[in-house]
Amino acid sequence: MIKNKAIFLDRDGVINKSIIKNGKGYAPLKFKDFKLYAGVENACKNLKKKKYKIIIITNQPDITRGKISYPQLNKMHNYLKKKIRYNSIYINTSISKKDYYRKPNPGMLMKAIKKNMIDIKLSYLVGDRKMDIDCATKVGCKSIFIDRNYHEKKPTKQIFTTQSLNKAVNYIIKNEKI
Repeated sequence: MIKNKAIFLDRDGVINKSIIKNGKGYAPLKFKDFKLYAGVENACKNLKKKKYKIIIITNQPDITRGKISYPQLNKMHNYLKKKIRYNSIYINTSISKKDYYRKPNPGMLMKAIKKNMIDIKLSYLVGDRKMDIDCATKVGCKSIFIDRNYHEKKPTKQIFTTQSLNKAVNYIIKNEKI
């Protein structure tokens, strides 16, 4: 059976700009505030050329909190689909840290691995928070931390730390084994 390789991308702070409040990053709640980082489209195009599936893994608890509607969230994700042509997106809206599908728990990643027939040893997760890196560690996936200098605990188990998705993709391509 042929297995695929994938890049799992957190959404807010990796693909699009977070809204910064008191030194922490938050998801934009309105489409007008949903801004992609420069170079994200090209970075994803380069990954696709290298035959990586692009899979977005994102916690969106503001849905449950009633701060954003599904139509607003879907508008953001449809825009993303046009811009970066991701293969799949997995969204968790739970506010419970015990939810198996909410990062740092591995549920979304495990579901994506199974559904997309992913070889985890050939894959990477790129995230901007400790919970992203912890999630990758739980399933044995290599991880890259994008340090946005939030005022929160930083991860330590990533294989590389950088300041942008572009630099993360350059690292992945340069270190690719196949």
